[in-house]
Amino acid sequence: MTTPKSPMGRVPRCPPREHFPLITGFITPGSDFPTPHPLDASVSMDIFDPTETISRGRYERIRVVEIDDPFLIEVNWCVCGAFAAGLTGCWQLNFYLDDVDGVGPSSGPLGTTQTVDVATSPPVPDPNNDDISKRCYTIQYTVPANTVQPGAYSLIAVITLLTGSCANPGPPVGDYLGYAQIPVLVFIPGE
Repeated sequence: MTTPKSPMGRVPRCPPREHFPLITGFITPGSDFPTPHPLDASVSMDIFDPTETISRGRYERIRVVEIDDPFLIEVNWCVCGAFAAGLTGCWQLNFYLDDVDGVGPSSGPLGTTQTVDVATSPPVPDPNNDDISKRCYTIQYTVPANTVQPGAYSLIAVITLLTGSCANPGPPVGDYLGYAQIPVLVFIPGE
């Protein structure tokens, strides 16, 4: 075997800047229309350690979780366009873990289904075009300590829109699907 004399790939800066990769997408009935779409959406997700405060009202953002500590999942999403003001129903969020190391015993659904009534965020008109509005939502869900066993996992949030209200939800509305995935989230024993 020959050893290369210099690196074959890119050498990172020292010290490296933290990188918190996230895979996201949101499909709406407006996604099939030509641009500008009558309804677009975006989603983001992050994990925080509620036992580590970095400033007033702000927790430490993490990708390594000590299993004997709770962790907080925050999902933020916005819908915007000409159809945003007319949305009704109930947003439903489900979380899933997938063991990426092949040995994590905690794969599958994580926690309980979360809901947010569409009406909790009134439409905000675009200052340049009053036919377009925006609605944004946030959910924070704390997962109790000792819920996940040690291992490397992928965390996925799936957002769907249900008919009816959150108090009396109906079936899903077709073509509304948001997702966010943190490709690697590592759970380790506590100190």
